Amino acid sequence: MAELRRPERTFTIRQLCNEFKATPRALRFYEDKGLLTPGREGLNRVYSHKDRARLQLILRGKRVGLSLSEIRELLDLYDENDEGAAQMARSLKKFRERASALEQQREDIDGALIELRDACDRLERRLAEIRPDLLPRAADYDQVLRARLDGDAAVAAAVK
Repeated sequence: MAELRRPERTFTIRQLCNEFKATPRALRFYEDKGLLTPGREGLNRVYSHKDRARLQLILRGKRVGLSLSEIRELLDLYDENDEGAAQMARSLKKFRERASALEQQREDIDGALIELRDACDRLERRLAEIRPDLLPRAADYDQVLRARLDGDAAVAAAVK
């Protein structure tokens, strides 16, 4: 009966690289770190369904900002015989921690952007008063100044 089963599908490094948009170097790196353990056929690496699933989890973990040690921890839990419950519980905790950290980073970035925009506005106003020729839009300011000197309010208003 065992002879009638279809052999398990395997994957080449090229197939996995194409599927997951990864480089052979990345897969070899994950192998060196013990995250993937492909078989060998001569000099060629042969990846199993388990390797493919692990690669998918590795790349997903990297995409959300987990470290390789965190990814390894989650992958190691996969082998426990509890229908994946331990891995799911630990993953849930890690993902919530990461989401919280990313939300904090977003708040920090939003605050920094507000400060930078305010600083730019203050600097532009001050430079417009003392040295408009140094502004990035100096040509526009030059037109405004010439229009003011010439008394052409319409041109000055249009350039602003």
